[in-house]
Amino acid sequence: MDRQKQLMNYVKRAQRSLNAEKLLPMLQYGIFLSLISGLAILIVSRFFVFAYYDETALMIACAAFVATVGYMWFKRVRTKEALRKLDAFYPYNELVTAFSFKQDEHPLADSILNKAVNESEEAYERFKKRKKHYWRPKTLVGILIAAIITGTLLIFPSETQQDAQVAEKEKEVIREIEKEVAKLEKKAQSEDAKKEMKELLEKLKEVETSEQALREVVKKQKELNLQEQKLQDKKLAENGEGAGLTDEEVQKLKDIAEIKNALAKSASGTQTALSKLGKPISIDLQNTISKMAESQNGTTSGKTSNNPSGTGNNQQQNNGQTGQGSTGSGNNQGQGNNGSGNNQGQGRTGSGSGQGQGSGSGTSGQGQGGGSGSGGQGGGASAGSGAGTGMGGRSLLSIPSERVGESGGPTVDGGPLGEGDSAGEQKGTVPVTKGTVRPYEEVVGQYEERYMQSTKRLQLPRDLQNVVESYFSSIQSEE
Repeated sequence: MDRQKQLMNYVKRAQRSLNAEKLLPMLQYGIFLSLISGLAILIVSRFFVFAYYDETALMIACAAFVATVGYMWFKRVRTKEALRKLDAFYPYNELVTAFSFKQDEHPLADSILNKAVNESEEAYERFKKRKKHYWRPKTLVGILIAAIITGTLLIFPSETQQDAQVAEKEKEVIREIEKEVAKLEKKAQSEDAKKEMKELLEKLKEVETSEQALREVVKKQKELNLQEQKLQDKKLAENGEGAGLTDEEVQKLKDIAEIKNALAKSASGTQTALSKLGKPISIDLQNTISKMAESQNGTTSGKTSNNPSGTGNNQQQNNGQTGQGSTGSGNNQGQGNNGSGNNQGQGRTGSGSGQGQGSGSGTSGQGQGGGSGSGGQGGGASAGSGAGTGMGGRSLLSIPSERVGESGGPTVDGGPLGEGDSAGEQKGTVPVTKGTVRPYEEVVGQYEERYMQSTKRLQLPRDLQNVVESYFSSIQSEE
């Protein structure tokens, strides 16, 4: 049996050599097939927007190579095949004959084994000198050409491939927004806030572009603004006849504030990322995101300044009238017999409370002025506690005459030009539309009608139209 093991060593060596000769060409074919598969994906992606085309090409190429390796393992040379191949180089097939006998089975077994062992070295040398075919020149040339073309296509992408890359980054942006919303959902304490974030997350999974995702975020922020406003109004009513906020509503108000802040930061970051990608969002959405960011920073445009505690100076211009109101004391200017003020009101002789802010003293008269203090609008300079409502009355608005309400003719400014260089000059008279001053109650309905017409023209979603209607309804209810 020791002699059979000696012969088996030659068979194993021959098996390794035969496997190299058989599998190396298969490996070359597999590499060529992998490159061709990936190259086909790259070529297709140059004509169609194919997101993740490079990753897809790599995965298909790797799959083709793995399939080739599996096929090579299945087709490898077995021991019996190697035995027959090596036996062909023995003079009288001594190798196969030697392995066909068992120990002491035949009187000729011993002599045949000896003869096979003696012939093994020379037979193996003849086996090694056989003509081998390790390489496939045509296949190697094909591999080289396919590799060059693949590298060229990757280095110089087409316009559609660049669009696909932008689409990939857009999807990454959407995934980042989804991750942020998921974090907010886990962080929220109130069930209503969790429900809002879950609803937003489901909508984000349905969108296809990053701009659509941003619009969903903006829409959700507007809905949260309305909910926050309702809770704030209810909270303010706590000192009045209302029952105030429950613990759940207090927690919801806190969660809404945190969610709004996080969504505003996420929207601003997404807008910046898209701008760097060369895919800016629409102007109206940019303006909305900017306003939301300013609102979170406490700088809402067009907001009338109110200071309920401490001291504050409030300013408002209306119909050429100015005034100042502050907590504690106020200086009022106006017209009247002996009274002074900035808001329309009446004072009574002696000390007392009038209709307006502050308690005033003076002779009976009418005046315009705003002073801070407890009470409503009143005339006179006096000290009191409370917050001022700002300068100027709120009963009149300056509106463009041709847009809302009555029409009026244009006025002409024919004055001389000043000195210095100008960027541009238009000779002749310039028409200027003259506005009129009308009570706020008379024009709010017309503004609402015009605004609703514009929302229908822009084809806003139904939920945003409800936001607009709720806004004007809240204004009318305050009246």
